[in-house]
Amino acid sequence: MNIYKKFIFNIMMICIFSGMLTINVFANTEQNISQDIVVLNIQDNTVIPYSEVTGYKYKYINGVKYKRLWSYTYNRWIDSGWHKA
Repeated sequence: MNIYKKFIFNIMMICIFSGMLTINVFANTEQNISQDIVVLNIQDNTVIPYSEVTGYKYKYINGVKYKRLWSYTYNRWIDSGWHKA
């Protein structure tokens, strides 16, 4: 009977401590999260983007508007050529 009581006591302690260690995390669905995630580096005060920052560059040739995708992160073209906008 003594072994049975120790076993029950140990199971109860495991249940109590495992209940204390659980952490519930709930997602806030009302908050709009930006696609570009950035981190501030405290040591040298620079912003490091985790995702690539891109944007279109535009130019006009004979009155026709053309666009080309540019990577601001890597300072290079992503598109192979200019396309009509």
